[in-house]
Amino acid sequence: MSYDNGPALAVWWLDGYLDLDDAQEAAARSLLRDWFAWHRGTQLPEYARWLATWRERAGGEVTGEEVCRWTAQAREALWAATERALPAGAQLLPTLKPAQIDHLVAEMADKLADERRERAQPAAEARRAAALERAVDRAEQLYGTLTDAQQRLLAEGLARSPMDAARWLDDREQRQRRFVDELRRARTLTDDAARLAALRVAARALSQPADAETAALQARWQAHGCEMSARLHATTTPAQRQHLRERLSAWEEDVRALAGGGAS
Repeated sequence: MSYDNGPALAVWWLDGYLDLDDAQEAAARSLLRDWFAWHRGTQLPEYARWLATWRERAGGEVTGEEVCRWTAQAREALWAATERALPAGAQLLPTLKPAQIDHLVAEMADKLADERRERAQPAAEARRAAALERAVDRAEQLYGTLTDAQQRLLAEGLARSPMDAARWLDDREQRQRRFVDELRRARTLTDDAARLAALRVAARALSQPADAETAALQARWQAHGCEMSARLHATTTPAQRQHLRERLSAWEEDVRALAGGGAS
């Protein structure tokens, strides 16, 4: 798939949330072309360099602090990409109708309900089993098949985790509520600079914990997850590390092809 299809795919994704009309789809597609050109020219080469670094590190030991640095790097890149898209969003925002914002609210609520069913089952045993299944699936994408001992290591790490799925989902719901409130306010602003600033506030509301207590708890969740990842890596065999290198190399090649305008 060529990266030139990115604007059309992004508009398709936006339409799922906002039920865009034809004029809005055309405007969004035009606005997003510049974003994708910027992203391909400046961000994808950086992603490829990160993947090359991680590939080189895959054969050795890593620490929890390193894993957290890498995930923080990814979050910063995501925010940079989001911020770059905000001017396009600020131009499109005044064309949205109240019913389209309501459609967004309904779509987010549906997806959050799906997450609750998947992650916050009433029975603790079911929650633990589902969390372990997700963790094993993620790890096996990188390393290939895990041993029974490695799966037990993940299960023990999850049992000690400060992660509270219900609390995490409640925070996500609060973020979405704040985002929509700020989005509705931004939509009414007639000054372009003020609308862009308000949209930035909305984006921050969606990306940051709702309060300081939750932010501190999230930091503990993330630190524990990074430490779990490092401990699992320490148990991996040469074959599993080679699987990781090959997976990272394939992603790197894909990203470089996209950055060069090729197909992937």
